[in-house]
Amino acid sequence: MCGAELELEKMMLQSMKRHSVGWIAAIFCLVAFFCSDNALALDAAKRWNLLIITADDMNADSSGWIGCTLGATPSLDTFSKTAHRFVNSHVTVPICQPGRSALMTGRVPHRNGALGFNPIRRDFTTLVELLREQGYYTGVIAKAVHMAPPEKFPWHRIGEQSLGKQPTKFADSFRQMLSEATEKDLPFFINANICDPHRPFISGGGMKTKTNEMLDGVRIYQPNEVKVPAFLEDLPSVREEVAQYYSNVSRFDVTFGLLMTELQSANRLDDTVVVFLSDHGMSFPFSKATVYQNGTWSPVLIRVPGMEAKTHDAFVSSVDIMPSLLELLKINPPAGMDGRSWVDLLHGKTQPNRDFVVTHVNTVSSGKSFAQRCIRTKTHALMYHAWVGGQDKFRVEAMSGLSFAAMNDSTDPKIQARVRQLVEGESLMFFDLTKDPTERQNMVRDPAYANDIKMLSEKLLDHMQKTEDPLLRNFETVMSHSR
Repeated sequence: MCGAELELEKMMLQSMKRHSVGWIAAIFCLVAFFCSDNALALDAAKRWNLLIITADDMNADSSGWIGCTLGATPSLDTFSKTAHRFVNSHVTVPICQPGRSALMTGRVPHRNGALGFNPIRRDFTTLVELLREQGYYTGVIAKAVHMAPPEKFPWHRIGEQSLGKQPTKFADSFRQMLSEATEKDLPFFINANICDPHRPFISGGGMKTKTNEMLDGVRIYQPNEVKVPAFLEDLPSVREEVAQYYSNVSRFDVTFGLLMTELQSANRLDDTVVVFLSDHGMSFPFSKATVYQNGTWSPVLIRVPGMEAKTHDAFVSSVDIMPSLLELLKINPPAGMDGRSWVDLLHGKTQPNRDFVVTHVNTVSSGKSFAQRCIRTKTHALMYHAWVGGQDKFRVEAMSGLSFAAMNDSTDPKIQARVRQLVEGESLMFFDLTKDPTERQNMVRDPAYANDIKMLSEKLLDHMQKTEDPLLRNFETVMSHSR
């Protein structure tokens, strides 16, 4: 029984002797107001706030805390020392709008309805709806357009998309939201979506573009400074574009650092759960909009007040984030989510079936369907590309820059084979990640891997059955023909 309830109970006992039944009923109404879940203002101070920060198109290994030596993310690296680090986290879909829909519903794309750039189903509860119903102030900066329909995402305040690449103005908007939540005496849920390192990239000379503000504090990388990721080809144009990408990574980190400064200045660091993830991998071939490793790998950092930071190697998915946060915030989850809370993992416990993860692609930004499924472990990956054999060759926004053009123009037979792997593909692909971490050699026909393929295909089939995946029958047919 809460303190307000005890006080009001005393008042009721005293009132029973000298007041009418109607007055007593009124007292009971006051008790219900102050001591039920609807007494939001009364216990707001007892509840944690929630801040989810996303990077846009940032590869998992572009940060120093997970191995990058370029020094582009000092603010994120500092934060990582205070946070739980999930190093085998994958987004369930590596495309912006369906990825955010999965994050905010705890459901895979073919269950929440957002296969691509389309709205979610209206009969599922979003994280925004649930927290607002619980009395949270809700705010979003950038990417609001990628969470639809609007009525399923009832934000108190929406920060404009144009702020996403402007660190100082982004921080100003965040500060205003913190102030509004304080003025309303409400806990807050703010989703701060930094739009770096999404294209357009900062040019090598550091010149301004229409979406860039002054680059104070941003490091401009040159081609000779960067290391081309191993899954790409080290061609001059690729190296140039990778350098531009890392300049955007640096600007992301400047924005991230400003957000942490604002949170600390508002004295909210110690009562706020802070989550960081990238929405998917970098906008390059074999990354964004694919189920290859670099498309879906997105390590999660989560700082929980009063909890010791640890590194976790369990495989988790972005659909796990909503149920995990609801458990941390002590809010009952809606029924039927595909994700599983990993709060037990935060406390050092183990969970079954955390040695693999399933990822999905359906419709891409062009509106075309390039459906893909993948199940991966630390050592192997099995992919199903349902689009292979159709009238369209694979083409996504991530292939629009310098890198794919350079690969496509190359006369090197190995690079030509790599291009064919991307644009023509094979229906079923199996990779031994211990020998082939960049996923170049399809071993699906090698009898030495028959048992591994069988085991992973059965797990993927089980996932598809449980989630009523529309590709289930097609995948079963492909698997039967491969035997």
